[in-house]
Amino acid sequence: MDKRYQEKIRKLLALSQSDNPHEAEAAKRQATALMKKHRIDEDELEIIEVNTRLIPRKNLKDFEFSLVSAVAAIAGVYCVQDYEHKVRRGRIQWFTKVTFIGLERDAQLAAYSFDVLYQQLDKARSDFKKKFGANTQQQDLFGRGWVISAGSKLVNVFGQRDQPSEVVNHYKKKSVGMQPVKPRKTKEGSTEVTLACSSMGYMQGKDALLNQATTNQQEQQLRLGSIQ
Repeated sequence: MDKRYQEKIRKLLALSQSDNPHEAEAAKRQATALMKKHRIDEDELEIIEVNTRLIPRKNLKDFEFSLVSAVAAIAGVYCVQDYEHKVRRGRIQWFTKVTFIGLERDAQLAAYSFDVLYQQLDKARSDFKKKFGANTQQQDLFGRGWVISAGSKLVNVFGQRDQPSEVVNHYKKKSVGMQPVKPRKTKEGSTEVTLACSSMGYMQGKDALLNQATTNQQEQQLRLGSIQ
């Protein structure tokens, strides 16, 4: 839904509660006309879309997709992925854009959580590369272990949350014709290499940190790895 129409309809519905009966009736009439024209249900007005940071590749790797799924599970939202590109020094660079969709607070929490955790994953993967001279395959195996650990702790801390009915209905309506995401599968190395890289990633993932805004807007720091 175009955010401009969403915001305009919200304002009109607020005006429809005016003490001035003429103003209220006119606002309600305009809001109803806009919702009919753009095929917007009233409960959709509570749904927002929040984008995460851009990920510098066209297809997410399987461990990145797993992190998206873990975050969506604790926030009660769903997500869609799209691509965009930028031209830098005469070369095209592709990016994946992840968008979390749900009730306002939930979608914002999901995008925030993903950005914070992805930044830590990216740094841990980079540090692993520098320390051990790891190639891309080994880094990906490390990343997979990191996400398995951090993702499971994330669910342990927050619990898995069902999507509210408004979100379920929104997904059913908007998902028609959508293509399923096919993440890039991490290639296995030898049994010894796969186990070593994944295990080191798993141990590092236990140190993942997430700052969660509490209801009174104070920051409560949660060490995900401390949850047994």
